[in-house]
Amino acid sequence: MTDLKIIMRIARTDLAILFYSPIAWFILIVFSFLTTSSFTSLMENIVTDYDLSGGKEVSLSGICFLGSYGFLSSVVSNIYIYIPLLTMGLISRETASGSIKLAYSSPVTSSQIVLGKYLAAIGFGCCLMLVPIASAIYGSLVIPSFDWAPVLVALLGLYLLICAYCAIGLFMSSLTTYQVVAAVGTLIVLAILNFVGNIGQEYDFIRELTYWLSINGRTIDMLNGVIRSEDVIYFVVVVTLFLTFTTFKLTSDRRTISRFRQAISYLGFFVAAMAIGYFTSRPGMIKVWDTTRTKLNSLTENSQHVLAKLTGPVTITNYVNLLDNKSYRYLPIMKKANETIFEPYCLAKPDLQVKYVYYYDFAPNGVANNPKFQGKTVDEMRDYMTMIYNLNPHLFKSPAEIRQIIDLREEQNTFVRIMETQDGKRTFIRDFEDMDATPSEAEITAAIKKMISTPPTVAFIKGDGEREVSKSGDRDYSNFSIEKYSRAALINQGFDVCEIDISHGDTIPSLINIVVLAEMRTPLTEKGKNQLETYLARGGNLFILTDTGRQEVMNPFLSKLGIKMEEYQLAQSSADFSPNLILAKATRESGKLTFGFKDDFPKYDLRVSMPGCVALTCSDNDYGFQYTPILETNAKGVWIEKEQTDLQESPVECNASAGEKEQTYITAYALSRQLKDKEQRIIISGDADCISNTELTLSREGYRSGNFNLIIESFRWLSGGEFPIDIRRPHCTDNKLSIGVKDIGTMKTIFIIIIPAILLLIGVGIWFFRRRN
Repeated sequence: MTDLKIIMRIARTDLAILFYSPIAWFILIVFSFLTTSSFTSLMENIVTDYDLSGGKEVSLSGICFLGSYGFLSSVVSNIYIYIPLLTMGLISRETASGSIKLAYSSPVTSSQIVLGKYLAAIGFGCCLMLVPIASAIYGSLVIPSFDWAPVLVALLGLYLLICAYCAIGLFMSSLTTYQVVAAVGTLIVLAILNFVGNIGQEYDFIRELTYWLSINGRTIDMLNGVIRSEDVIYFVVVVTLFLTFTTFKLTSDRRTISRFRQAISYLGFFVAAMAIGYFTSRPGMIKVWDTTRTKLNSLTENSQHVLAKLTGPVTITNYVNLLDNKSYRYLPIMKKANETIFEPYCLAKPDLQVKYVYYYDFAPNGVANNPKFQGKTVDEMRDYMTMIYNLNPHLFKSPAEIRQIIDLREEQNTFVRIMETQDGKRTFIRDFEDMDATPSEAEITAAIKKMISTPPTVAFIKGDGEREVSKSGDRDYSNFSIEKYSRAALINQGFDVCEIDISHGDTIPSLINIVVLAEMRTPLTEKGKNQLETYLARGGNLFILTDTGRQEVMNPFLSKLGIKMEEYQLAQSSADFSPNLILAKATRESGKLTFGFKDDFPKYDLRVSMPGCVALTCSDNDYGFQYTPILETNAKGVWIEKEQTDLQESPVECNASAGEKEQTYITAYALSRQLKDKEQRIIISGDADCISNTELTLSREGYRSGNFNLIIESFRWLSGGEFPIDIRRPHCTDNKLSIGVKDIGTMKTIFIIIIPAILLLIGVGIWFFRRRN
């Protein structure tokens, strides 16, 4: 009889024993009931939400089955409960009864016994898999265009986890004659494998080994539809390791082997497994396959194109200040968690290295503000913080030492990353003061692109009362331009920003791509006019923002562009807001400029709040421009108020006898024309407050603000689409449901009652048939 036939005979025998066992049927029925209850509960929430919202642009396949909140994640979280009960008697039962001695006396080898029993265990695991597979099939029937590939990967991850648990359980079953002890031992080993990833995280080499050995989170990527070679190899190695342990244990029982030799053998198997795991987990060795339809877990095509142009080694250095409030997230113990931020980039570019520099220095927004540290020196604060975190104080460079490397006081000595190429080009990648905190693909790719190309420079004109970026006043523009810790700030989206005073001596350099002229309060000097006209003549792009009461100052310049500010400001009737607040919406024509104007504004019904706004009209004269209205008012409830000038508090009404008329008014225009080999682009807004510091931080109820969207899309168009980085993905097609709330009862009956009942009847039938025979 061949080895395979012996193995299969053992597998069939043990599988039959499992199915004759009440405990196996108990496991199957309880697993089925709890799993289907979880699935139907999730589906009920999804169907109800879909019915109430009328549908969303999301992948229902992913929401139902993938990710940390998907159905399969809950199965993965609970599967460890069932496997020890399944495997506890595979070998211990035969050892306790003495039947194992018959196998030892036969020509059957230890490896054949182990493989046969392991096949029986994972064969029963296939029966467990039928429940989530049935759920996936049901999902494919009720979700048109179901995304099968990532769901199959997630199911594969679940089954690989079952296989690993079975191998561990089989080994523990070989160590004892008591089934309960084997089950408890399996749970202990699983707990150790979950915890081991937290050991030695402050030491680089140990961290790599223990993190690889940890089974915790091994299926996370697969549950998101991603196959990583590192994860697949991990499961193969773990299964092979514990099957080898089990085979060696049975071999040791059949013939006398000294305890020293046993210990050396076990250690050798373990070291070999760790070595394989370590080398296959190096960035250059890892292969990744994103099976999602929209490649949700991979870099977008734009990011891949940018990264492909980055030649030579690149280093990202994380500068971690122990005395900064953000330091804990970046201490050595958190390194592996932080690697996920740049992992897609490291996989695509293996010579991209992430390093850490630890130091301590005074941080204005750091721990020094704690009353506990009042009057303490930075060295005393360092000693206390290293004691709290159980760290070596010598790991951290002193203020003098770090400043010899880099002076981060302009960054307020807070956490920051610096990306640097081999030829010395560098750029900052910051964390932000929002809920996500860490940089997204858009900010990281923008930083990379700034190093491989000349970034567009935005110059803000000052000197004639214009809004300034170097000030943080209510009316100024620092928030969206140079605020280092604002995600949407221009400097974090790929732009360079500067200020120039053209009326008092500054010239507009040739490297300037975009000029912002925001609400002049006094006319330009002759020199300023000449500078601006020269800039326009060479095809420079402009962003002009006007405001109420500035017609006399700004209309002469705007007239050269074919645009006129109306004499009086707009009013909008509202029960909630003052009449001077105009809530403008994107025009249909604006969709020709950028995808954001086309998609986001109408999709979310975004409104741009414009407090104190004038209407703009374009001239019929031929200035060579193509005029595209960007923002417009509602057709009703908005008029040009000619009788009252203070609209802040006063109740106002549209008076037709005074020439006031309710209609749609344009509050922003885009101008474009072809000059030689380039297209000149200009945006003119009838309000300058709409992108001011105050307006961007205000929160009003009753509408969804699109002010930041206006900034992003305006500068996207003015920069020719170069920045901010476009990280859009294809629209998902599995965003419909073919069932409604009325079908929930039928679904619950099938999954919660009928399926477990069928399993119960089959189990009782087998028990009765066997008892009868």
